[in-house]
Amino acid sequence: MSDTEDLISSFEVRDPDLAGRLGTYTIKGKKVETPELMPVVNPNRMVRGAGVPPSELLENFGFRMIITNSYIIRRSEDINAEVLRKGIHGYLDYEGVVMTDSGTFQSYIYGGRTGGEVDVDPLEIVRYQNAIGSDVGTILDRFTVPDRDHEAAAEDLRITLDRARSSMEVNHNMELAVPIQGGRHTDLRTSSGKGVRDLGVGYAPIGGVVPLMENYEYSLLVDIIVSSKRGLGPSIPAHLFGAGHPMLLPLAVALGCDLFDSASYAKFAHDDRYMTRFRTLRIGEMLNLPCSCPVCATRGPEDILDMEKDDRAGLLSRHNLWVLREVLDEVRAAVKEGTLWEIVERSAMANPSMYSAVRRMREHTGYLEENAPRTLRRFMSSSGLSLARPEFLRLRERLSAFEPPESMKKALVLTDWTVSRSYRADRAMWKEHPEGIQPVIKTPLGAVPFDITDMYPISQSIFPPPGSLDAELESYMDSLYQPLIRRYDDVIEWDGRGDPPVAPGMNNYRDLDMRRARSILRMQFGKFGEKWADEVLFKDGGSISILTSRRTGKIRNIMETGPDGRKDHLLSMRAEDGHFNLRWLAAVRLHEASSPPLLRVEVEEGTGEFNAKGFNVFCKFVIDADKSIRAGDDVLVIGRNDELYAVGRANVSSGTMVNGRSGIAVKVRDGAVKRAG
Repeated sequence: MSDTEDLISSFEVRDPDLAGRLGTYTIKGKKVETPELMPVVNPNRMVRGAGVPPSELLENFGFRMIITNSYIIRRSEDINAEVLRKGIHGYLDYEGVVMTDSGTFQSYIYGGRTGGEVDVDPLEIVRYQNAIGSDVGTILDRFTVPDRDHEAAAEDLRITLDRARSSMEVNHNMELAVPIQGGRHTDLRTSSGKGVRDLGVGYAPIGGVVPLMENYEYSLLVDIIVSSKRGLGPSIPAHLFGAGHPMLLPLAVALGCDLFDSASYAKFAHDDRYMTRFRTLRIGEMLNLPCSCPVCATRGPEDILDMEKDDRAGLLSRHNLWVLREVLDEVRAAVKEGTLWEIVERSAMANPSMYSAVRRMREHTGYLEENAPRTLRRFMSSSGLSLARPEFLRLRERLSAFEPPESMKKALVLTDWTVSRSYRADRAMWKEHPEGIQPVIKTPLGAVPFDITDMYPISQSIFPPPGSLDAELESYMDSLYQPLIRRYDDVIEWDGRGDPPVAPGMNNYRDLDMRRARSILRMQFGKFGEKWADEVLFKDGGSISILTSRRTGKIRNIMETGPDGRKDHLLSMRAEDGHFNLRWLAAVRLHEASSPPLLRVEVEEGTGEFNAKGFNVFCKFVIDADKSIRAGDDVLVIGRNDELYAVGRANVSSGTMVNGRSGIAVKVRDGAVKRAG
């Protein structure tokens, strides 16, 4: 893997949510925080003094990256001469990142379904973009319309990749964007993504999708994004060409797109159309302006309609940009908070095609699971659309293999999950039931043993109350509940009202905290050979003490006192998600009980000594990692010969840390040298 110093650009990923993430794209010392949108700057409109000046896009709206068209610039004799003299940044009076397109989209506009191309040499347009000082230039790829058959689309793809290789040879001072093509054929999209990744480029647009968006084929767009990303991998920024409507942005980000471009803000404005989050309106048909941006705060529709055409278009363009800015900022905040799904689910209700697209995500839950963090701050679900979320899949798989520390023949089932976190329910389910009865909560996530209810997503989940679930969630819950009933000789249901219907003569349950700790460890780490994680960590001969919060009574730390009287810190409980942090002794025991690649992140030998001192692991030094590692997992940092350097928490998924060129892979908690010191 090349060092970032040898690259024109770098992309650092952090804070994943679903397949989306926050990131920093850096090129030539300029930074762009993603997800981000690039307003399209039309050079012909600049000549006429129309449109929003690029300097205003940066200074007033905060757009740190824009896109313009080198093909159009080159065709205009006057504009071309000035751009060659001043450079593209000087001509646009713009200090941010400038991306240029090559004319491929014009080939679609002019050539349509015939696949005709613009009159420019593919290598010459790359040289030209270098000459005018583009930060990111684009090859002249073959635009594959969606209805092109597989054979023709495959030939287009071959030509695109051949042109990319040739273009890389003449490129010398800009990042070269190589679009992913393949039409509607998902196998070709995956092959194209892999081909782009293998070229070693640092920027990948997903091309040929504008016709789909124009025809509201959003479900197919979901398939295309996922198949493209599967081939491309998580470490290269993905730009969804032509996606500039605010309604689509949350879904596209959730699927892993990082950058977008919009000409629609201006096109709509010139057609007297007014953007909102979920639709566009005709300004002449509006009663008022439902927006508080600087354009709308002191104006009504009649004020804008009274203006001259260009002035009206200028104001509407600015309003449309404010809407895009607001939606992107909300999406970024949601990714950081871990609530992106909530925005995606809301957007599904805006349009039937969007609803179908969000439903289509259920066919790609495996892809979402590979990229989503292990835990978030909360889990909110309003409908069966949420079944696309990886939490359902993960919990179902873990529960199917889960074995409580003690065998129980009966189950006491709390059927109202809305009261499960109350003190009264906790006392009734644990403190006042006869021994030999397993407490269980029936939830839309599944039938969950009460031992692990503090773990994400159970305790952090928010669902409609019983009787208010939609048919899909109700059906899913019942499908998981029936296998539970077959596990026990007897199942006693209780709705949380009154006293539980169990026999008198109740005793306090012994060693409740230890049982909970063991159950959480089994759910979190699973088995190591024939032994569960708790059996590996709680060794014979040591005395285990569990420290709890005085305020909540919940587990906080687990200590071990050895035969020699030495006290060691074994585990710490994370209050936000109910998972354990491994301390050094626990890491050593899990390392000894397992073999690579389980739980492991392998680093270069020259950097392992720094990790052993407590320094974080960076992606560019990761050689390999357990493919099951997700952001938020506790991991073991090892060297080539499986020597244990450190233990910490994964910052990104295994795919990102192995293929990433920059950014933190593991936040180290304890290191071998640090511990010895």
